[in-house]
Amino acid sequence: MPALRPFPAWLVDPACAGQVVSPAYDSLTPRERHAFAEAHPRSYLNAMRSLEEFPADRQPTLDALLAANAEALERLLDEGWFRRHAEPCLYLYRMESAEGAQTGVVGEVPVDEYRQGLLKKHENTRSDREDRLARYLYAVGAASSPVSLAYRQDDAIDDLVAAETERPPALVYDADDGVRHSIWRVGGGERNARLMEAFAAVPCAYLTDGHHRCAATSRYAARREEENPAHSGEEAYNFILAALFPHDQLHIHPFNRCVRGLDGFAPEAFLGALDNAFEVSPLESAPAGSDEPGRFVMHLDERAYSLRVRPGVAPDDPAGSLDVNILQERILRPLLGIRDPRSDPRLDYRPGDFDAESLARLREEGWRVAFAACPPSIEALMAVADAGETMPPKSTFFVPKLRSGIFVCRR
Repeated sequence: MPALRPFPAWLVDPACAGQVVSPAYDSLTPRERHAFAEAHPRSYLNAMRSLEEFPADRQPTLDALLAANAEALERLLDEGWFRRHAEPCLYLYRMESAEGAQTGVVGEVPVDEYRQGLLKKHENTRSDREDRLARYLYAVGAASSPVSLAYRQDDAIDDLVAAETERPPALVYDADDGVRHSIWRVGGGERNARLMEAFAAVPCAYLTDGHHRCAATSRYAARREEENPAHSGEEAYNFILAALFPHDQLHIHPFNRCVRGLDGFAPEAFLGALDNAFEVSPLESAPAGSDEPGRFVMHLDERAYSLRVRPGVAPDDPAGSLDVNILQERILRPLLGIRDPRSDPRLDYRPGDFDAESLARLREEGWRVAFAACPPSIEALMAVADAGETMPPKSTFFVPKLRSGIFVCRR
């Protein structure tokens, strides 16, 4: 495990990557995705449109939108923006940013491994989103966004990857956000086999990005199996497109919280209520975020405060002791009345550190209070997943992000 296998792929033509490869999907708001797709007709975003992107008076039906996504993909393939590589192989995918480089192995992983819990989760999923993504797969019949998996660093895999990346890459793409994306095709059946054998010795993998895509693929595969009387288990719909990275190369950034109001509290009374679980100290300047576990930076109106968790407050378990969970269970739920952090409109999530401009924008948008938390470590994520527990929503923000529009894998 993971039972990794090579796959036949359409790979974006290197000369076309600048027009086709999409921006990081989660880094754009629905409105920004709509504007980008409209302005860039060859962007793969046009094969991934969602209803929430469209103004209410221009919103198509879901069936019409899915048909348009499928048509956009076929145009990209028919017009030669991708090159077909019929021979199945593994790929290497390197992302280089200011924080360093991470190199993953891209291949297919059986959906049964997800169902059996060998691709360990740390988040819950929403059924409605699973359904939308499963319908997308059924209508478009292709995947282009690899789910991201972490595995515990392994010297044998590192050596094989290092040997493969000594060759020139098949694709190098410099994105507008400063991230360089490089792709290698693993050449030759023997080299593919060595990587597959090395991964077979890895006990499990951890989902870092793509919980909903895995769940949707499981739904989609079940539907296709029901429709296929000759189902064998080897069909492409039985597999998840995945990129596997060693855990020590991954970077987690904070996912901070902002709240509309104080749920009836006056500012001084709210600060007093916080004192039960936190040592509250005003800050002379507003730091961008927190880099210390057990300490939050709170921005209330135009003041900044340090909130340090008092001894004995944090539960002694992998999930409960996370800063994002303490924030939910000690502030957001009991004091601000946010019982469902997935759907409460008074709560929003902002990735990355705060700065003066973003804080001013939050105030202009009506957000009264914002909390910056120290992000969990990858080791903490793996401990939560190993314990069979889950984190609150939006607990991790991995950067850089894998891009859509590099691979197309038929499903």
